[in-house]
Amino acid sequence: MTTAAHPGRRSVRAIPLPLWVVFGAFAGIVAGVVFGQRTSVLQPLGSAYAMMLQIAVYPYLLCALIYGLGRLTPAEARRLFGAGWSVYLFMWCVTLSAIWLLARVIPPTPDPSVLTAAAVHEDADFLKMLIPANLIDAVGRDYVPAVAVFAIVYGIAIQKIERKSALFEVLEAIQVASVTLWGWIVRFAPIGVFALFAAAAGTIEPSRLSGLLLYVALFLIGTLLLAFVVLPLVMASLVPSGYREIVKELRPALVIAVVTTLSVVALPFIQRAAERIADAAGCPDSEERSNVIKAVLALSYVLAQLGNYFLYLLMLYAAYEYKEPLSATEQLLLPVWSLLSGMGSPTAIVDGVIFIGRWLHLPAELTDLFLETWTVTRYGQVVLSVVGFGFATTLVPLIYFRKVRLRPHRAVVAASVMVAGFGVAIAGGLALRPLLLQPVGNPLQALTIDPNLARGLDVVVIRPPATAQTSVSPNADPTLAAIRASGVLRVGYNSDIPPFSYWNGRGELVGFDISFAYELARDLGVRLELVPYVWPDLERDLQEMRIHVAMSGIYETDERLRTLALSHSYFQSPLAVIVPSAQARRFLDHGEIAAMPGLRLAVRDGPVLLSMVNRLFPGASVTVLRGEDVLAALSNGEVDGVVWPLQQAGPWAEAHPGFTAVVPQHMRGPILFVYLVPPGALIFRHYLNEWLDLKASDGFRKAQIDYWIKGKPRSDRPPRWNLLDVLIGTMGR
Repeated sequence: MTTAAHPGRRSVRAIPLPLWVVFGAFAGIVAGVVFGQRTSVLQPLGSAYAMMLQIAVYPYLLCALIYGLGRLTPAEARRLFGAGWSVYLFMWCVTLSAIWLLARVIPPTPDPSVLTAAAVHEDADFLKMLIPANLIDAVGRDYVPAVAVFAIVYGIAIQKIERKSALFEVLEAIQVASVTLWGWIVRFAPIGVFALFAAAAGTIEPSRLSGLLLYVALFLIGTLLLAFVVLPLVMASLVPSGYREIVKELRPALVIAVVTTLSVVALPFIQRAAERIADAAGCPDSEERSNVIKAVLALSYVLAQLGNYFLYLLMLYAAYEYKEPLSATEQLLLPVWSLLSGMGSPTAIVDGVIFIGRWLHLPAELTDLFLETWTVTRYGQVVLSVVGFGFATTLVPLIYFRKVRLRPHRAVVAASVMVAGFGVAIAGGLALRPLLLQPVGNPLQALTIDPNLARGLDVVVIRPPATAQTSVSPNADPTLAAIRASGVLRVGYNSDIPPFSYWNGRGELVGFDISFAYELARDLGVRLELVPYVWPDLERDLQEMRIHVAMSGIYETDERLRTLALSHSYFQSPLAVIVPSAQARRFLDHGEIAAMPGLRLAVRDGPVLLSMVNRLFPGASVTVLRGEDVLAALSNGEVDGVVWPLQQAGPWAEAHPGFTAVVPQHMRGPILFVYLVPPGALIFRHYLNEWLDLKASDGFRKAQIDYWIKGKPRSDRPPRWNLLDVLIGTMGR
């Protein structure tokens, strides 16, 4: 028995780590499909794995840069810099340019439907993120560029110190310890990957999958094109060895890096490959050549991690995914921050993601998005980085010893293949993009009345063109006793006030206020009749008691306070100005708007807001527009902006791309929303106010705000499809 068991143990141990990681990812996907949202309990385990990967990032980055630069003499450093700067600059430019080109496949980030002063990205303190005035503070804030600059400056300064061997032993020991620590942590990769994939597969919305596939495909295509086409062809045009010989020399390093998913293990193989190519090129076999190759190799592990720079692609995709448009300054600085944040080991990219994500104001779940895809993209990242090591460690010594010669024929072939390769990749991506990224419609059109509200409730919806004046007899007694005795609650609505009252994509009358109408009828134990009204007739409808209460995004005004009975305010919203998105930033301050010469504004929904806007903008020309005329007036430039409460302007802008609802700062208080009851219905108004207070305290109001205003899914919605629920349901039948 014992003898027979040993081969089984050996066969299990013989399975390479990457294959275990694949097993973990596959098992996680299966668990997510089977158990659905139950797998969210595994998310802390995946997060713990990500945090463990960060433990050794800064110790390694600091020691590697100081060690690689400090061990050179000033003369060697100057000569090596002269030989190497062009190589590194070429690699960086080619990699970042390739990423920029591939990112053309990602759709442009849509303009925000709502813009506030708080949401505008302030220009970051460039000097603070780049100059490490306080190293501890820079590490604590994840300012990776500042940490890298600190290490580079100290590495150069240490070149002038004579007695430094003891320091180098310590620095080298920390590097080795960091790699060892990562080796230990990577052993848990199958478990961490399982947890991340299970949580992702069990909770991710199907609509996000296609976008992630696009990002992963672009990542792998870009890294593999650079690793196996661009860089080897460029090397072949400068060294005696041809393309096939170069790939053959790099093959052992690539194999060991892919098997372990650690680029550091490829360094000895890269060194031997560089020495053989240097021999073929006629470089002298001397201690100087050996020192130069070792120094370049050490620096390359920090400066030539080309796969790390693909976090630039991640950020461009994340800006689209999370609908966070990048300013011109952010677009200009993003490649620089990606370059500085990508220095160090492949694992250092985790801190780079956190740093740049915070700088771009992207949500915290960006790290999870990165880790969910990193299991796949890591292979392309490591492969490209290993080829980057080989590129620098081969070419810099040859330039150092003046053994580089351009081969025009090979250079032309390299340029042609590069253009063709990326051209095909981009064209194919653009062709597939419509299939992967379906256009998203107006999200309000998918919202519905909570089935729990509608269950068992008798509801009659009178549809336009009927109105309260044409479909309902007057003198509906608005007292509580009369409503209960008749068994009917008549609620007036206007269906042009999203998200308070409107028709959804299925032709159903829905909205924040409609949900309140359902709840009010349920609590009164009566049938609900929803009666349409038009704004000019609303006051008369209430005075003639054709409806018991009007509930459709109605504002509190002085005129209504004088003539009608109003409930307490149940919602408030700041004023917003709907403008073309290209002009949105000009409307962020009330004073600046009021000072605009020839300002033309409009209001909608009748003259209710007219007097308020005239007071806020005394120098403006203000007109009243019908709802159906707003789009044409803005598109044709007839008005500069349309003033409307934010909670109504935002959904309108969401449904009309190219326009933004801007909330100017320093403007007067918010608009108050109320329900209207007939004049003299004091008992019913008192009941309505008490009822609204109850709905605020029992969580109903918050649930409706979360769903209709904030766009959050209902907490009691059915769980996402999963196989376990299907099997349980089948057995239950």
